[in-house]
Amino acid sequence: MMDISTLGRREFLRLAALTALLGLSGCSFANSKPTLRLSRGVLPIDFLQALQEPWRYKYFHSDLGLSQDKFPFNKNDDLTALGDGWLKHIPFELFQTIEAPEISRNLSTQAIDFLDSFKSNISSRILPIGVSPWVLIFRGGEEFLAGARDSWEVLLDPLLRDQVVLPSSPRVIMSLADRMNQLDSLRLLRLQARIYDDRNGLNWLLSGKAKVAVLPLQTCLNTLAADPRLNIVVPKQGAPLNWTVLLQSKLSKELLPSSWVKKSWKVPLMIKLLAKGLIPPIDYLEVVKVINYLPKKYHSIYNSQESFQRSWSLPLLNNTEEKFLEDKWIDSSP
Repeated sequence: MMDISTLGRREFLRLAALTALLGLSGCSFANSKPTLRLSRGVLPIDFLQALQEPWRYKYFHSDLGLSQDKFPFNKNDDLTALGDGWLKHIPFELFQTIEAPEISRNLSTQAIDFLDSFKSNISSRILPIGVSPWVLIFRGGEEFLAGARDSWEVLLDPLLRDQVVLPSSPRVIMSLADRMNQLDSLRLLRLQARIYDDRNGLNWLLSGKAKVAVLPLQTCLNTLAADPRLNIVVPKQGAPLNWTVLLQSKLSKELLPSSWVKKSWKVPLMIKLLAKGLIPPIDYLEVVKVINYLPKKYHSIYNSQESFQRSWSLPLLNNTEEKFLEDKWIDSSP
C-alpha cells in the first residue's frame, strides 16, 4: 500500500492528475449510458424498473416543457416516452425510423389502426408500448352504474347536473359527445360540467365536490382498491384511448431495448401494469388470460373485451380539422 506521506511534490501532482483523469472518464461513462426521457406518470414505475442495464431513465424537469411550441430536445436522450396528446408538439424530423419487427408484428389491431392514422413518414417513427382508456369513475353512484355500462350518455342524466368532472381536453369531450344520441349533445354535456380538470379529478370526487369524473384508467385505477366508495366503468360502446409511445432520436446509435418492451406482454410485469391501468398493445385475448391474477374489483373493468374492441383513438388533426373543431367548441358554449 502506498504511503502518501512519503510522496514528493512531483509524484503527488502526477497522482492528482491521474485521479482527475479517471474521475472525468467515469463521468463520461455515466453520461454515455443510453437514456429514456419521460414525464412523471407516463409509465408506471414497475415498467421503468424493468429497463435493463445499461439503459437508464430520466424525467423531464416539468410537464410544462412539453406544452411549449419548441420541444425540449436533448441530444443525450436516446428514447422519449410520451402520451399521444403531446404528439402535435413533436418535430418528427429529429427522430428516426424505429426498426422493431418483432414488436410490430405482434401489435393489436387497435395499435395498427392508431399508427395508420398518421402519414407513413410519421407512423414509422412511433412505437406504441401501452394504452389506457378514458373511463367513468363514480363516488358511489350505484343508481348510475347500469346506464354507465351501456353508454357515455349517462353523463347527461339530470341528477348529474353540475356534478361531472370533464377532461380539460375539448377534443376528448367532443369525441364523447359524438357517441351520444341526443341532439345538441355537446352543449348538453358541457352544461353538466362542474369543472374541466382531469388532472385533479380524483380530488374532486374524494372531497365530495363531484359525483363522477372522466379520467384515464391509468390515473385512477390504484385508488379503486383503496377506496370502496369508488366504481369504475368502461361503457360497452367503447372509450377514447390514451396511447403511450416511444420515439428514438436521430442522433442515437443504440439498439432499441426490445426485450424490455416485450417483458410487458408477459407475467409478472403485465399483471403489474394492468394493476396500474396500462394495457400492453397486443391482442386483447392475451390480456384476458391474466385477469384472474388481479384484484376482483378490477375484473369487471378488464373482462369487458367488447368495450375495448369498440374503443377508438384520437389521431392528429390537420389545420382545417382543428379549425372546424375549434369553431364547434365555441358554438357549443352553454
